This record gives sequence, C-alpha cells and structure tokens, in this order.
Amino acid sequence: TVRLWDATTGSLRNTLTGHTYYVNSVAYSPDGTTLASGSLDGTVRLWDATTGSLRNTLTGHTYYVNSVAYSPDGTTLASGSLDGTVRLWDATTGSLRNTLTGHTDWVLSVAYSPDGGTLASGSYDGTVRLWDATTGSLRNTLTGNTHVVYSVAFSPDGGTLATGSGREVRLWDATTGSLQNTLTGRTGGVQSVAFSPDGTTLASGGSDGTVLLWRLTPTSVPITFAPDSVPDQTFTVGTPVSLTLPVATGGTAPYTYTLSPIPIGLQFDMTTQLLSGTPTTATPATLATYTATDAMGASAALTFSIEVTGDGPDPGTEPLDVNGDGQVTVIDLAIVALFYGTQVPVGVNLPADVNADGVVNLLDLTAVTQGIDAAGGGLNQLSLWEVEAALLAAVEQAAELEAIAGAPGRAGTSESTASMFIRSASKNVVGALADVKHLATGDVRLGKELAMLSELLHLLTEMTTTPETTALLPNYPNPFNPETWIPYHLSTDTEVIVTIYDMRGVAVRELVLGHQAAGVYESRGRAAYWDGRNSSGEPVASGVYFYTLTAGDFTATRKMLIAK
Repeated sequence: TVRLWDATTGSLRNTLTGHTYYVNSVAYSPDGTTLASGSLDGTVRLWDATTGSLRNTLTGHTYYVNSVAYSPDGTTLASGSLDGTVRLWDATTGSLRNTLTGHTDWVLSVAYSPDGGTLASGSYDGTVRLWDATTGSLRNTLTGNTHVVYSVAFSPDGGTLATGSGREVRLWDATTGSLQNTLTGRTGGVQSVAFSPDGTTLASGGSDGTVLLWRLTPTSVPITFAPDSVPDQTFTVGTPVSLTLPVATGGTAPYTYTLSPIPIGLQFDMTTQLLSGTPTTATPATLATYTATDAMGASAALTFSIEVTGDGPDPGTEPLDVNGDGQVTVIDLAIVALFYGTQVPVGVNLPADVNADGVVNLLDLTAVTQGIDAAGGGLNQLSLWEVEAALLAAVEQAAELEAIAGAPGRAGTSESTASMFIRSASKNVVGALADVKHLATGDVRLGKELAMLSELLHLLTEMTTTPETTALLPNYPNPFNPETWIPYHLSTDTEVIVTIYDMRGVAVRELVLGHQAAGVYESRGRAAYWDGRNSSGEPVASGVYFYTLTAGDFTATRKMLIAK
C-alpha cells in the first residue's frame, strides 16, 4: 500500500491499494498533482494525489522496480529496476520514451539533476552512471565505491552528487565525475542520502538505525600532489622494488595515504609513502589507486597501472578441486572466497590457496573460475545445501588452523552457526568483487569471474536474509517451456510443499521440499523447480496452471502459463 498523511497533524488522509507486492519508492510530480509509486511487483503506478484514484499503470520492467523520480519539469518519470535498466516514461501518457542499459546488476536508485539535464543511477554493481536525460546517452561512469550503491542525490545547485555505498557517503563533482570527498563514521551500511534545501547539510540514513548529518564546508585549498602523476610501473618477479610516491599539499594536514591493490610480496609504508619489497607472483596490468585523505576527510587520488612480469604459476596445474569431491564447482569458488585475503605461513597447507603462493587472492579465484567454466559446474547445477555444507566444512578447517593469520575460524566460540560463516564468505566476496573491478577490463577471464562472484554473492545474501512475512512470488520464466522456478519467502522454519494444479483444479504434481529454514528462496539454486511434468513423469499439455505454496499455516496460489 501507499498511505497519504496530513504532514501537519499526522492523520491518515488516504490509503492507495492495487500493488501486489512491496512498494519501494514514491515520488510526487513537481506540481503536486500526481504521485508515482514503484513496486516489487514490477510496475509503476500513477495516482491522483488529491483523490487517490489510479491514473495509469506502467509495465515493461521484468523485475522489481526499486526507485522512481520525476524530472524537474514534470514531463518525464524515471524508474530504476532490479532488471538492470532505467526506463524513462512520458509522465502524462505513460508511454515509454527510452530504456537505458549498461549497468551489470540491479539499479537501486535514480535521481535527476536540478536543471533536468542529467539523470544519475546507482547500482548493485557498485557504479553510478550519469546519463543525458534527453537523449539517454551515457555521459560518465563513477567508480571507486567498494560496495553496493543504494542511494544517489544531487545538491540543490547541481554541482555535487552524493552516493551512499557500504558505510561511506561519497561526494562527486557532478560535471567531471571526480571524487571530492568521502564521509565516514558509520557502523552500518548507508541506505539513503539527501541534501538540505540550502545545500549546506547532508543527511544519511543507515542500517545501524541512525541518521548522520554532515555540515558541508568545502576545503578552501584543494589537495594536490607533487609531482602530480605516477608513471605506469612494470616490476619483475624476484627483483626488489623501491618506489616513493608523491606527497600531498593543500587541504588540511596531516594526511593519511593509502595504496590499493598492492602486488603480492610488496608493502606500502603510509609514513614514508614507500612501496617496497620483492614481488613473488606475476600479475596482469592492474590499475592502482593512490589516495591522500586530509584531517577534514577531503581526499584526492592518483591512478597508475602496475604489472608484474616473470614466471608465475603454470596454468592448468593448480589443484582446482578445493574440497576434494572430484569436480570443480561453485562450491570450490565459495571456499576460496571464504579464505580470501588469508596469508598462509610457510609449511601450512591450505587448499584454498590453489597456486600455493602463500596468499588466497585473485589468482586463486581466477584459476577456479576458469576450472568451473571448463567443467560446467555453475551455480544452477548445485543445491543450496551442497554449498552450505561445503562452507561449514571449510570453516571447521579454519578453526583448526588458528595459526593462519586472518583466517575466519571461530574455534572455541559459541557462535558456530551457518549464517555467521556465510556472512563471512559474503563479506569476502564483496572484497573480491571490488578487487576484480580494479583489474584491466581486457582480460576475458575477469568477466567470467565477476559474473560468477556476483551470482555467488546473491546466493549468500539470500542465505542470510530472514523476511518479515511468508510470501509466494511469481514464477519465472512465465510463460515457460518446459521448466520454471517458483520463488518464495519464509518468515519461520517450516515444512514446505508446492502443488501444481490444472484448470480443473486437479493436482498434477506435488513438490515436497521438506523442512526449510526461514529465508529468501528466489535464485535458481534455492527456488522450487518444476520440469513441466506430471507425477507420472509425462510432460503436461500447454495451458494455464496454478501453483499453491503450503508452508505451515500459510497457503497462497498463483497462476502460470505453459506455452509450447
């Protein structure tokens, strides 16, 4: 539902019904006559803001609509969807004007600049894209966020774009796309950002239940580097490195320096700005970011590439079957992700370090991803329980190997639950995704790795989410031939049965899913699966069918169509 309240007294004025699933975003037209609502039922609805009557229903998105925004002149409505697209609609007729594509994952937030010339979109892929609001052409892609971008907002003067991602708020120059500042201090993820009308204050709401307010006082003297660039670097395995990076001026001293990513075998000294050590592993050209942050939180960055040449691991010789089950699957990738970043002491055997170079890193992830691709062991070929059991087995090993620095083991603790370990894996997958995005885009392996890690992260997220209510969701694909998946949510642990009926109400198939834990069951690795056959194993005829979810005291029915 959408509810309209008297903003002065707080009394309820109207309740707007019609959406069939969560409403995630609402926006008034600039003249205040129309209210737009975006829903997880995949539609956008336009309501008369005075009477509450439905004016139009906009359809076309193939997945949840997470955000809606009107252009300042009120002629266009933008909607961002979990199908990865942004759609622009005629706000009067409801006709589709344009579909903006390019994000590689869910679009979570959209916002117009005050002059209406630019549309910003924030995505689960960690990027923000700036589009020409008239032509739909891509103007700029803002990268550097280390997590999902949940919210975007323009300052009233249009000069600054704020983004909420992870536990940080970042401020960007809306014209050039350069990073102006990074605001930190949260204990939970940023869910929403908004400027005050005069642009002097920025608010952020977070998953920790707090709202933080920042007074925006730009640094009078921008941070610069001397020298103002770093040449691209090529190092050699086994050859010592000593590289002093530029010092910062301007801003408000003192400065904090960071460099990421750093090749294996090298160290960066934040006090002397010295990168030193001896590289041990060959890596392709990687874009490194050198950042100086001043005492007020303002920052500036230089980027340059680092390539390490020399003898690396012999491709194809790594023991890619990490869990020793005789095949290379996403289970092996999940175990490597669980240990991602672990430094392995000499003499310790950790299967997740597949190339045995002493650290679990991108080389191990890339090798396993290639092995999965060659073996066809994608996520859809595995059950949730297989992945979860493998993760728990890996965690037991981590607990036994407490000598491994940074291992996620929890030996001797009472919190030995599956969800805790899966959350650990999720956190490391997020880190791995961020590292992958820093690498050269020309490496074909990285595209496969990024897609597979994203898929794995979605599954792990589902495994750690407990919805407030039990619900039966639309099957996908629909129409279908010959197979479909039936997603659902469970708010409590319960026995689950899905029954398929024909038009006469006769049961043609019963899917007994057994006792399942509370959680989200949406991905193909978790949703109920029907192969389009009856209880005798025969393909059913084309036509309309109904499916009913029985979960404890809960029952719900939806319709689906087989089209052959």
